[in-house]
Amino acid sequence: MFSRQNQELDQIFTYYTTSRDSLKWYLDGIINNEVVDSLYIGYTKQELRDAFLGYIDELEKNIIFSILSSLEARFQIDYQNRVKKRYKDNLSKEFKKLSKNKKNVSLEHDILSLWKQEYPEYKEIVSDYIGALKYRHWLAHGRYWKAKTGGRNDLSEMTTIAYRIYENLSFYG
Repeated sequence: MFSRQNQELDQIFTYYTTSRDSLKWYLDGIINNEVVDSLYIGYTKQELRDAFLGYIDELEKNIIFSILSSLEARFQIDYQNRVKKRYKDNLSKEFKKLSKNKKNVSLEHDILSLWKQEYPEYKEIVSDYIGALKYRHWLAHGRYWKAKTGGRNDLSEMTTIAYRIYENLSFYG
């Protein structure tokens, strides 16, 4: 049923560090005249640095999107497993009721709301993820409006949210 193509956090971070380090290495090569790339002929060192800072910023946006999407996959797989395998905990029972009563289940309005209801001790963690989803929506829909993210748009913040979820919530599957 599942594609098994969803990414885990360690895969995402390995890709990020490899890509970021490669960009820095490439920039250093251009600045030190060890690499010649016709695309950058005529650039000053500052213009090169600014361009590569922009590339790293874009990389971080893509990594944030991957992190938030990975978390969505984790919640969706957990939901499906709880419904299909008929676990006996309260959250699983609520998910089962939800699946019987609603054809299109929403991550934010249904799944995450039930997590907060059944595990109030994790309400803040889940709410932080819900807030971060605003940034994901902005990224996914082309960034054409001014993002209202409440400051939740840097890689460090998103990483913290992801690790808090993985360290505190128990998922099935």
